[in-house]
Amino acid sequence: MCTHLFRYIRKLSLPNMKIVKRWSRQILKGLIYLHSHNPPIIHRDIKCDNIFINGAHGEVKIGDMGTAKMKLGKKYTVIGTPEFMAPEMYEEKGYNEKVDIYAFGMCLLEMVTGEYPYGECKNAAQIYKKVSQAIKPESLKKVQDPKILDLINNCLAPENERYTAQQIMDHPFLTVEPEVVLMTADETKTQLTLQVVFKGMDKLSVKFEFNVERDTAEEVVNEMIEEQVLQDNYQQLFTHEINRILREINKLTNEADPNKEEHKTSWPSQPGTPPFVGMSPHLTPHKSSHGPSPTPINLERDSPNGTIAHTSSYPAQSQPVLPNESPRKNSISGSGPEWIQDYDDALPVKEYPDDTPIEQFVRDTALAINRDTEKANDWSKKLKNQDIMTVGDLRALMDEDWGQIGLTVFALRALKNALHVAKSKS
Repeated sequence: MCTHLFRYIRKLSLPNMKIVKRWSRQILKGLIYLHSHNPPIIHRDIKCDNIFINGAHGEVKIGDMGTAKMKLGKKYTVIGTPEFMAPEMYEEKGYNEKVDIYAFGMCLLEMVTGEYPYGECKNAAQIYKKVSQAIKPESLKKVQDPKILDLINNCLAPENERYTAQQIMDHPFLTVEPEVVLMTADETKTQLTLQVVFKGMDKLSVKFEFNVERDTAEEVVNEMIEEQVLQDNYQQLFTHEINRILREINKLTNEADPNKEEHKTSWPSQPGTPPFVGMSPHLTPHKSSHGPSPTPINLERDSPNGTIAHTSSYPAQSQPVLPNESPRKNSISGSGPEWIQDYDDALPVKEYPDDTPIEQFVRDTALAINRDTEKANDWSKKLKNQDIMTVGDLRALMDEDWGQIGLTVFALRALKNALHVAKSKS
């Protein structure tokens, strides 16, 4: 059963910050949807009274669209709830979709403090006076968390200084810090399957294989950042997390066999400090993967024979490995095989005739793994430079020829697996 978020907040003493983050992200997704129309749709009356929550599932949705309006130029109509109306709505200079951002800031203030904004005012005239003089609500003084305070202040800033809804999603208060977990390892603890997991519902997770003898954390992370699979602002964090897992494995191995020499690879012992900044503007946001949560491996010292114990009662799933291929494979996480996303349009499943133009095959593959047209064109150009004009030409390549194409391991893996998946599913 749904109820107004306003009433739901009043029933709670104070929501914890994890819940506030979840609510905020869902509200912002709604605003992004409205504002991304052409022309943008302005709600004009965003407030907790007009946001509905399903208490059983914790889902919130924006309602009461009666005041919504498409923005054809600036709007001048004074409409809304005084406590949530931006200063420019009272003026005659017009306003745009940023008034919804101002109102969201007031909603966030109410969610954090449990108090209605400008509760100290007795009537709309007093509210108008304070808003027009840029005097913020008294309840703002009760916000102690610096990240929340910074976000609210930005939402309440002058129109041209406010973030967009998409930019707010990347604010430090709302970003979700990822972690790297070990999924599987062979008996020699040389071939590992690792996964970067975002603790939220709107980020993708990335699964990849790591060969302890041939790979380094820095190379793997840089490769995934280059292919825009991971955000570059997490580079130090990912590198540190992979090295941490490697050190733990190395320690367990040495304890199990004291006479064995330590691994030749040097793994840094000092953690990196991740720069908690917004998402890099040049990176394309990836669609969420809502597959089952990964089951990490537990690095227990008392595991029998020094092996790595799996924490689940279910056996670790083996991954399909193509013969004579280099060890590392990157994939969008989910319940399916490697490289298959949690969408119906994952990798191509049809068998491509040998005379299929290489552009068509590359375009289908790039689209399936969330790569844009520009990236697909870049791959096609490099293939054509090697006289690979059709799918048949690609199939005819020997293993050693693939490395001469000039594509990254990530791109090569996508194309190889696309050929493999199409053949196995046809």
